[in-house]
Amino acid sequence: MSALHPVAAVPTPAAVVSSVSTAVDSVEPVPTAIGVAALVTGLAVIAYGAAGARDAIRVLRATATGPAELDGAERRIRVTGRAAEVDGETLPAPFGGDPCLCVEYDVSELRSQGKGQSWVTIDGGEAGVPFRVDDGGTGVRVDPAAASFSLDVDEKVKLDAGEEPPERVRGFIDAVDAVDDTETGYEVGPLTIGDDPRRRYVQRALRPGDEVTVVGDSEAFPDAPVGEVKSRIAGGSPFVVSDASARRTALGLVGGAVVPLVLGAVALVVAALALSPAIAAFV
Repeated sequence: MSALHPVAAVPTPAAVVSSVSTAVDSVEPVPTAIGVAALVTGLAVIAYGAAGARDAIRVLRATATGPAELDGAERRIRVTGRAAEVDGETLPAPFGGDPCLCVEYDVSELRSQGKGQSWVTIDGGEAGVPFRVDDGGTGVRVDPAAASFSLDVDEKVKLDAGEEPPERVRGFIDAVDAVDDTETGYEVGPLTIGDDPRRRYVQRALRPGDEVTVVGDSEAFPDAPVGEVKSRIAGGSPFVVSDASARRTALGLVGGAVVPLVLGAVALVVAALALSPAIAAFV
């Protein structure tokens, strides 16, 4: 006769519920909430940084194509040439008002909060009008409404509080309600914000005649005027307008992706530390 072996006890539903309840009770709500928030934030920031790195690779791998070679059926192409006006349409530069085709600007204020200081954006924006990329007398139209700009800084002015701005910046201050003259600080609870703040005015612009690189998808444009091919670039993934070479544009995109990737990794480490007790309770 074979020996009888003891049968392992099967947990009852009540025991399972009791075990889960005990694990839940042992979890601290505040660290868990912090961990969940850090996890969601970390994943989102890493995804943003990864998208920038992906776009950099796509810019480098985009097919270099001359405007005359386009037929409206290409995807992810790269054209390089001189930027030119379309029908004389331009934008005034924020600081100085000279004609531009694409422009970005940022107005920041150096504010004190506790023991630290940081630049805080108080106004900014970007805009672009249709332009041509000319290469050897042949041009292709670019509609940059949906494009990301990668432009070098061409104007940067720093002013102390009370310092009189140059005329090109004074006109902007007078015209934009959101950007008035600097003032002394004001108190919010225990913090003093904007105590004799310094201002920073930064402008990036693409002007007629500048070298330009555009990466995007071409599409048919049968209404193109004489001197332009019957194609245009108005979208793509990525869709980038740059005043630098493809290599420098890609390096700029990679540089912009590094900070989000590092911050995302730090957030994930914080999430792992904060959630480790909760995970251990359920394991």
